[in-house]
Amino acid sequence: MRTEGIRAEDMRTENMRTEDMRKEDIRTEDITAASTCLLRLQDVIKKRNGWRVLDHASVTVRENRIIGVVGDNGIGKSTLLKLMAGLLRPDSGQIIREEALPSYILSGSHFYECVTADDCAGFYRDFYPDFDRERALMLLEQSKIDRRTRLCRLSRGNQERLCMILGLCRKSRLYLFDEPFDGIDPYFKKDMKRFLLKIMADNSSIVMATHLLKDLESLFDEVIFLADGRVWQMETEKIRMKHHKSVEQYYLEEIKHD
Repeated sequence: MRTEGIRAEDMRTENMRTEDMRKEDIRTEDITAASTCLLRLQDVIKKRNGWRVLDHASVTVRENRIIGVVGDNGIGKSTLLKLMAGLLRPDSGQIIREEALPSYILSGSHFYECVTADDCAGFYRDFYPDFDRERALMLLEQSKIDRRTRLCRLSRGNQERLCMILGLCRKSRLYLFDEPFDGIDPYFKKDMKRFLLKIMADNSSIVMATHLLKDLESLFDEVIFLADGRVWQMETEKIRMKHHKSVEQYYLEEIKHD
């Protein structure tokens, strides 16, 4: 186990506790510890310009799960993923990991357009000791992506597919995606969902930030809702069965609306 951060010193005010009591019950009602925990955030506070982006956030990531992180633009989805990845430190609270740091998947826009797919694989090999280059090249070939092709000549969909391959070919059990399907047409979204499920390693999990909930909710086993610094984690199937709503409808009516 690895632990980072410091214990929370700030106490929640009584009026906030009362105001959010119902939502706090929602957050905890559906999550059980039935499988191995890969990562846990405990009572984490993260501030930005004096504003609490995350306010006493608690999240659990278990193995064999695909988890969506849902919220408005600028609400803190990327901040949450960067905390999980170890790229940011909490102002207070704890982040507990079962093993090494997760694989944080960059989008295609983070590479220069003049580089080739093979160059990108070389970068990952040099930068990440746990990167399986041979598997990455095999998956590129299966995906009909020529490793000699420059990124500027790849479609947006294939650029994102390349980044998924690179990130998922690190020998990690937890993979973090930040808006991987943003700006991609519906055909590619459906195709890449199938692709993602196909190449996921056993006993691994994915946490994916997105604002495209309608398109992706069928992919998620759980969702983490963010609003006003607060966090609620729920199983998608129980949202549908217990509340008789789609995940998107539940978010709009029960989380965002309040």
